Amino acid sequence: MSMPKEESLLLQGRWSVSEECLCASAPAASVSFNATASEVSFDIEGEARFLFEIDGKAVKYETVNDRRKLSFKAPKDKASHTYRLVKVSESNPGKICIRGIELGKGGSFGPKPKSWNRRIEFIGDSFTVGYGVEGKGPEDGTPFEKTNASKSYAFLLAEGYKADYQVNAVSGRGLVRNYANIVPEWTLENLYEYTMMGAPEQEKDAERWNFEKFHPQVVVVFVGINDFQGEPPYADVGKFKEAYAKLLDKLRALHPGVKFLLVATKTWPNDDLGGVVESIYNDQVAAGKNDIVYKFVYTENTALHGHPSEMSQKELANTLRPLVGRLGGWLSR
Repeated sequence: MSMPKEESLLLQGRWSVSEECLCASAPAASVSFNATASEVSFDIEGEARFLFEIDGKAVKYETVNDRRKLSFKAPKDKASHTYRLVKVSESNPGKICIRGIELGKGGSFGPKPKSWNRRIEFIGDSFTVGYGVEGKGPEDGTPFEKTNASKSYAFLLAEGYKADYQVNAVSGRGLVRNYANIVPEWTLENLYEYTMMGAPEQEKDAERWNFEKFHPQVVVVFVGINDFQGEPPYADVGKFKEAYAKLLDKLRALHPGVKFLLVATKTWPNDDLGGVVESIYNDQVAAGKNDIVYKFVYTENTALHGHPSEMSQKELANTLRPLVGRLGGWLSR
């Protein structure tokens, strides 16, 4: 099985691209292509759950635990269709690699699917990943089984606006302090620099991301839950605010004209996050920044391990949609 030319593929999310394979760790990372095919097959190495779509419609979920060939039937009409494979689980840590794509006897790739003229980046943690979203209660299943990034507010927003996207989110990680202080050297502040945010813990020379590859128009920043939730000690407020402002300034320099939506929610046991993020927003406005909006949100955390349910993720997307649309200039008049 061989890899098609990159010119035939539309990649969403951060991907490491070579002639031999495509590798990613981000939730909701996807590969799309137009093709005539009798069968669509992927040679995949790693551990992940995937959603396969034809012409924008979900067809089947499949799981890879080590390395296997995923094969899907193509429509029998011998016409060109758009195929998409979406990585719905998280690699934390870890990655997956697609080492080949085949189209069956007589199959051929068509023109690359068109990118949209809207681009959104999401920076966050498990709420943005869609962690445990399919769980019907706090102990219903495992994170691997119940996480589905295609049901997260981030993916729903990108799909709703027909926007190219990146979901740069890792469960359990905070901006400067991780949940329960796990792997303290690998916070979001540090992981954000890498192509595959699940790789640096395992790979000494993990690939750094080239920020020229994707210039978002709107960035949704929903970080800090793990900085201020669970067992203390929590993040130092001063360090958190400094790192947050540094991230915003970095993104402004990388993506001139970018707009920001800062999001916060309740944290347990001390409800600190909202006040801290709101103060960051107020500081930005006082400094003359007019590229930024703040929103405090409420979620129904009835899914796995106290995370937002499918309904709550939909409600979150609906709450944020007009704000993202206003920032991007995408609202209909």
